[in-house]
Amino acid sequence: MIDNDKAEHTYTNPKPALSKHERGFTLIEVMVALAILAVVAVAASRASSAYLSSVDVLRTRTLAQFVAQNAAADLRIQDTWLTANKTQTINAQGRDWQVTMTATDAITPALKQVNITVAPIIDGQTRSAVTDINVMLSNAEQEVGSLDLSGLTPDGGNP
Repeated sequence: MIDNDKAEHTYTNPKPALSKHERGFTLIEVMVALAILAVVAVAASRASSAYLSSVDVLRTRTLAQFVAQNAAADLRIQDTWLTANKTQTINAQGRDWQVTMTATDAITPALKQVNITVAPIIDGQTRSAVTDINVMLSNAEQEVGSLDLSGLTPDGGNP
């Protein structure tokens, strides 16, 4: 006959006792994992910062291109004939811009080549130019005339 009191006290655990290695992570293992995680986090932070910076640069260049094209359109619409260089501050696209227009003579007195350079103004300081475009303006009051190109060689030089 089996004594119930003895059967209850002789129960053995089917799992063997865990060895020292199987009990969990050591402090060094946790510190190595945290160091790897920190390196990855810093790298991700720098990559996202560089991405945001490049997006801001591209946005500024795009807006500056719009400002330059609008300035060229204004010159044509107002039929402005530049006789000297012109610099002005424009508030457009939600920002302040410095627009510089440099006029140079073209191959005929009825035409002028105008270089329009746009630079952002940040905190009252003009930054370096981010875009420039060249446009040709014609003076309706001047006669275009004819150009004698017969003396030029095919490579654009004189004979």
